[in-house]
Order: sequence, then C-alpha cells, then structure tokens
Amino acid sequence: MKGKVDKFLSLALFLTVMFFLNACVAFHDNLYLLDKNYLQRRSIETRVFSASKEKDILIASAQVLQDMGYTIKESETAIGLITAEKNRQVISTAEKVTINVLSAIAGTDVQYEDVQRFYVTIVTSKSDKDNVGVRVLFTRKSWDNKGNIFAIEKIDDPKIYKQFFEKLNKSVFLAAHGI
Repeated sequence: MKGKVDKFLSLALFLTVMFFLNACVAFHDNLYLLDKNYLQRRSIETRVFSASKEKDILIASAQVLQDMGYTIKESETAIGLITAEKNRQVISTAEKVTINVLSAIAGTDVQYEDVQRFYVTIVTSKSDKDNVGVRVLFTRKSWDNKGNIFAIEKIDDPKIYKQFFEKLNKSVFLAAHGI
C-alpha cells in the first residue's frame, strides 16, 4: 500500500511541477511574423554588385572588415558567409579610475558599461550571372564592469551600412582593376 501512495504522490508532484512550468511559458502568435519595417531594414542592409564571381565579393568584404578593425571569425565561401567581430572599451582607463575612486568615497558600488563587442555577419548570393547580392548585419553586445551582460542590440543606423557599402564598392572596384 505504501508503494502505491508513494507512486501517487510522485505522480501528483510531477504533474503539479509540470503545470506550473507550463504556466511560465509565454506563447507568441506573432513570433515568426515579420515586423512592419522589414522591407525598409532589408533595403538598408542589402546591395547588389556587378561581379561574375561570388568569391571575389567575399574576398573584398573580408578585406573591408579587416580595414575596419574586425577579426574574421568564420568564412565559408561555399555558402557565401563571413562572420567577424571586434572589441572596444566603452570608457577610458582614466574615466574608470575616476568612477571607482568616487564610488569608494561615496561608499557605493557602481555599475557601468565597460566593454563592447561588435559582430558582423555578411551573406552573399549570386542573383544572376553578372550580379552578386550582399547583405550585412551589424550587432553589438556589451558587458558591465562586473562582467555581466549590459546590452545586446542590432545596429540600425543607416549611416553605418552606407559607410560599409561605400568601402565595399571601392574595394570591389580596386580588385576588378587589379589595384
């Protein structure tokens, strides 16, 4: 009899826990729907270049990223993919010392954004025999002075994308002319 009671209590406990865990799950009907700015954002992130070889565009893209201070993390020419990243200090060492001294004097523990890492993903696709499409995405992740994630965000500033594509255009031109 005791075995049946233990099994019943175990099953009841299991079902109760599962009920509460299920209640904590958020369901979103629109999770896979595109937002209203999708086409505008995509037009900012995408350009088409005149080139017969997708590989040439990938090489030019990698060179531009390196010129911008990024380190190439992955490059897969077969699928037209490059990922890169770079780190940057948010505030100077002098500013950190000042913040920490003032914090110690005030007897408080201050949290501030300390380190940023910028990520870039480039995807290319052959649109026809003479054109290659390039889509680029910039994102940023930052950590505070305690090592906790401070922010994760997609960079939406059209100027960043315009500058990248201007540099890529020059790089493609120089490569096409053997310069």
